Amino acid sequence: MSEKLVNEKELLACVGQSDERAFEKIVHHYFPRLLPFTTNITKNRAVAEEIVQEVFLRLWQHRHEHERIYHLGSWLFTIASNLSLTYLKKMAVEGKLLKVLQNSQESNRSETEERLQFKESGLLIHEAINRLPPQQQQVYRMSRYEGLSTPEIAERLQLSPNTVKNHLVRALQTIRSFIRTAGFTILL
Repeated sequence: MSEKLVNEKELLACVGQSDERAFEKIVHHYFPRLLPFTTNITKNRAVAEEIVQEVFLRLWQHRHEHERIYHLGSWLFTIASNLSLTYLKKMAVEGKLLKVLQNSQESNRSETEERLQFKESGLLIHEAINRLPPQQQQVYRMSRYEGLSTPEIAERLQLSPNTVKNHLVRALQTIRSFIRTAGFTILL
């Protein structure tokens, strides 16, 4: 396999016109490069495969914006890196939440009770998110679940980056307050 994809700009332009064969060529060229990269970050091959699939899904979803992609390889690796880091953050938050729950429980509780408690706290977080005003909810989900940056969210929603930051800050404050009211303490 060559290091650089031949006619990368032309292939990208063809993908912009929904050419599936051009898209396939890009996938076949970059998949073997992205998979070890994401596996190295996540330390989990199955998760890495899902992330790489998501990278290519995003390329296809944004195919009509192909003129904005100046270097395809950098764009793909940046998306893969962002998604991998978002996965690690999510795992870290879930790990912190589990530790908080374990410390607050009596030492003689069964493992089943612990799992139920963890699930309930996840539902509590979900409920807190659903209670946010629509714009805050959308910004929070785009940031935390889709892994989008503040400028990306601002562009998609046609808001200023400061407005996006303000929505995120308020959303986190509201979620923390809601969870504290329910008797939990977590770090978001």
